[in-house]
This record gives sequence, structure tokens and C-alpha cells, in this order.
Amino acid sequence: MLLKQISINNFRNYLKLKIKLREGITVLKGDNAQGKTNFLESIYFLATGKTIKNETDEEIVRFEETVVQKTEEDLRKKFLINGIPRRLVDYSGNLVVVYFRPQDIDLVSGSPTLRREYIDQTLSQIDREYRKVMSTYQKIVTQKNKLLKLIREGIAKEDELIYWNQEQLKLGIKIQEKRKNFFGSINSYEKKFGQFEYRYFPNEITVERLKEYRDREIPAAVCLIGPHRDDFSFYEIEKDLSKYGSRGEQRTAVLDLKITELVFFESVLGERPVLLLDDIFSELDISHRQHVLDLAKLQQTIISTVEYDEYLKEGLKEAEIFTVDNGLIKG
Repeated sequence: MLLKQISINNFRNYLKLKIKLREGITVLKGDNAQGKTNFLESIYFLATGKTIKNETDEEIVRFEETVVQKTEEDLRKKFLINGIPRRLVDYSGNLVVVYFRPQDIDLVSGSPTLRREYIDQTLSQIDREYRKVMSTYQKIVTQKNKLLKLIREGIAKEDELIYWNQEQLKLGIKIQEKRKNFFGSINSYEKKFGQFEYRYFPNEITVERLKEYRDREIPAAVCLIGPHRDDFSFYEIEKDLSKYGSRGEQRTAVLDLKITELVFFESVLGERPVLLLDDIFSELDISHRQHVLDLAKLQQTIISTVEYDEYLKEGLKEAEIFTVDNGLIKG
């Protein structure tokens, strides 16, 4: 998979930019807060239609342009393939990326929401059915929550839950089956840095559990079971890294997950996705640095870095180097 060129207008601190990218490794070097991460995020946004930080679309538009747009028209996101409009569920997957950044360490000990978002973003890039089912499921849960509130207030009857429970069950089973298959796949691959395992904990949805939780869901006015409450954990042998892992062990586990993600995508697509590495070298020791440098050569890789020492210069001597300075990229 290859991204040959990207055009950016009013994205973050970029006013206007068009840049051609090479097939191998591209390095963006420069000081902090100059736009290196913004450039990588623009590629991620192009691939997924979503921001890496789960911000609103308005927040990623360059501030000066946002002010103008607010006074003239609504900000609307459109997806085009060869000039033809597409829905997000049909657009995603045309460009597939793996994005690795220092903040990904939060996957280990952060909230379950972060980990569910990781699962959804990963599977949504390569599984159109998953995208569609997940989108419909989220709408079902929203509607069911509204109904639960009406039942709690005495406005609606409990029998009205039958339809929404049936739909939630049907879609929830599909989602969890795909997630189980995903974790089965990534746990079957060879691990580079340790005996890591990614344990999936589905919040199982069944007819029996829906009946069991009905009397709790009505007072709470929210769906208490289903894939929207799933989670997974990082283990090394039998050690739960979220509780007992050092920061170094957690970082290594996330690095291993990202490497495994590359292999998973290649097994599905028959080609390797684009790899985005956002200022990670300062976080890695020499052995991990070398492995990442070797890995970078296996597909199109775009790297941002503040630190560009002799070790990286030697390891990336065949890369195309750009300097990023306040939203400007110079070769």
C-alpha cells in the first residue's frame, strides 16, 4: 500500500501544503510544536475519517479558518473516492495505516474506552461489515437508552424493549465474534520482545443476560451489557501489565501490539499498510530502536522525530528527509 501524495488545506497549523511521498522511508524532523504530529495525523484522518484524539471536526480546522467558517457556513465533512461522494462506512479502508505514538502506552492502563476505540479503529480499517454492524449497533444502543429512560419515567412500557433487545443481541453477537477472531489472530503471531498476550474480555450478550439485567437497566436508563462494555488487557505470561508492569514493560507490550497489527493487516490485505511513527525513538532503548528501524524498511513508513542523532542518521541514511518549521515542510 502506497500514499503517493497528500494535499492539506487548513488542517491544524497547516494553511496549504501539497507534498509527494516516496515509496520507502520519509523522515520529518524539527522542534516540538512545529507540525510534525499534525502532518501524521492528517494521514491518519485521510485513512480513517477520524482524528487520533477523538476531537470534533471543528477542532482540527486551522483556527483562523474555523472563525471564518462559523460566520459563513456549517463545517461539514465529505468523503470522496475518485470524485464520487461516499459514506464513512464505505470510504474507510481505501488507505490503511498503523499509527504508533508515545501516548499509546495509555492503552495498557488507561480507560476501557481507549481500548475499545483501538479495537474499533483497527477492525474498521479492513472489515466493511464490522464498520456497518458497529455503526448500526451504536444507534440501537442510543435508541434503547432513550426508551429505558421513558420506561423509568412511566411514559413507555417494558414490552417495547423486546424489539431493541433483539436487535442489540443480533448485532452484538456479530461484533463480539469478530473481536474474538481478531484477538485469536494477533495472539497466534510470533512475539518479538516477550511472551505477550492480549486477553479479550467480552461483556457477553445473551437472551438470558438481557433478561437478568432488565431490572437494573431501567433504573439506570442505560444498556449495561454488550460489546460497548467490552475490554482487553495486556499480559506477559501471567502478569497483568496494567497492574504489575513497569513503564518499560508496558511500552514494549504496546510496541509488540503495533508490530502484530502490521502482520494482521498484511494477512488480511495481502500487502502491508502505511506505518506512521510519531516521535517514538526517544522512548526506546537501542535494541528496540534497531528493531523499529529494520521494521520501517518493510513498507512505506513516515517518521517524525525531534531527536535526530548520529545513530538515527546512520539507520535512516536512505530515507528522504524533510524539516518541519511552523507548518512548513522543506526538503
